Amino acid sequence: MNQPAMFSRSIVGGKKTARMEMRVSDEMKEAVRRKWMDAGFNSESEYLETLVSCDVFGLDHVRMVMERRIASVCRVSDSGRTVCGRSVS
Repeated sequence: MNQPAMFSRSIVGGKKTARMEMRVSDEMKEAVRRKWMDAGFNSESEYLETLVSCDVFGLDHVRMVMERRIASVCRVSDSGRTVCGRSVS
């Protein structure tokens, strides 16, 4: 059986050109809306992309990619948070 390719960039950004669609009930749509808003996602699309990414690539891989992305921008030091090279108290 073919294993999915472990794409790292498309999980957390990158150019999105393919479209996925499905039909759900109004109740399901509202329940999803509440979930993505309560979880702090910016959009339904962002929430669904994360959900599908975890299902396809696995939670550990998605978490690793997101952690690497964050680490490439900001580092955390022992003395406090470091944001873009500046220590924050």
